[in-house]
Amino acid sequence: MIRPIIYFLCFLAVVWNPTRLFAIENDSTGTGMPYIVLLSPKLNMRAGSESILTAHAALALWEDRFVGTRWLDEQSFRGKSIDLAGRVSKMVLIDVPVDYFTVVLLHEYFGHGARYRELDIPHIDYGYDLPPPYGNGGGQASTNIGPGIISGHEEIAIWTGGLESHQMLNSSLRQRWMLLGKQHYREALTYFWSFQIALTYVQDTEDLYLGQRVFNDPQAYINLLNRYNGYDDFMNLPFSLDDLKHAVNRNALDPMLFLSIYNGLIRYLWSGDPISTIPMLTFGPVKYLPSMHVGLTPFGVETHLENYLIIDEVLYRIVFSRGDETFHSGWGGLGAQISHPFRESDFSMDVSINLWKQPVLTLGGSWEDTGGGFGGGVSCRSYFELPTEPIPVKAVVELGYKSAGFLEGYPLDASPILLFGFQI
Repeated sequence: MIRPIIYFLCFLAVVWNPTRLFAIENDSTGTGMPYIVLLSPKLNMRAGSESILTAHAALALWEDRFVGTRWLDEQSFRGKSIDLAGRVSKMVLIDVPVDYFTVVLLHEYFGHGARYRELDIPHIDYGYDLPPPYGNGGGQASTNIGPGIISGHEEIAIWTGGLESHQMLNSSLRQRWMLLGKQHYREALTYFWSFQIALTYVQDTEDLYLGQRVFNDPQAYINLLNRYNGYDDFMNLPFSLDDLKHAVNRNALDPMLFLSIYNGLIRYLWSGDPISTIPMLTFGPVKYLPSMHVGLTPFGVETHLENYLIIDEVLYRIVFSRGDETFHSGWGGLGAQISHPFRESDFSMDVSINLWKQPVLTLGGSWEDTGGGFGGGVSCRSYFELPTEPIPVKAVVELGYKSAGFLEGYPLDASPILLFGFQI
């Protein structure tokens, strides 16, 4: 049921006058950045996160065109008060439900669901509550997995897939904003909800107790991570739920989060500005912003320092990753990406390279040992101009390969990388 809905929303992004919807006419009518719809053989996390952002952008921009963000002359107290009340009402009754549900749908279907699909696990059951303020906003993705089907590391990856998908969404938004230098308020609010939902999910989770049989995602992560490494005494765990809570607080060390809060709650609510600029540190011809986030891997918590640099309108993304050493020492990774080096031509390309050193990863019901140690992945995403005037559309094809190992948004096992779709 969910997959047809996603395809339909992505389809709408194309057929409903996309040149007017996505083109930048001025700073109040669009973001000016192309949007992408991607598919992959098993609708993986990376393809899903970018496609759902396109569907979300289509809904948000249509809403702005039909509803607007300013209605009266705000030079007067009366006009300002009425418009402010209107924007607050719109945010509570329309914006929050759509933005919140976007993140929950991502969490369940493109997070947990992507890991299930990766492992060919059938009969996945999805459920969603109504988003705030109309409901609790929760969701679930579950199925029955018999013994001897998956390894402990794969089980951990399924439980953490939901939170992992938040990082895919956030990373896509950060790259868009850096390339454009601007931020749409609905993307800003979605970024905030992605952070807030993940943070409160972990922080509001209660401690494990003896004899516990039912777990939520953070509890399951703590239980499985410790048990897989030989510790099953809930009262004496080397890596506890409190340790996890302290670790995820580092996600707040992200300038984009505070820019999103400011642009979403101040620039939009108070001023009615749907588009805000992204301030960057400038060093001569180089524009720079750092970001930090914490990821949950089958080996433990991994902290990522992301560095975004704009040089001659080309985005360079360099990532340093370091793993927690509670159970394993000396593991981490390095990643680099160059985005849109030929963006203005009929052909453009992104190049991504990731290298890592990781502990042994086990896969499958027999817990096959991948050997651990050094690994990596490389991919190239190409954009080809199509003869679709007056509608500007590019075909998108990403090809690559990764070795066995954990890389956010990718399958655990060694596998080819294949994504295809179009850019509006």
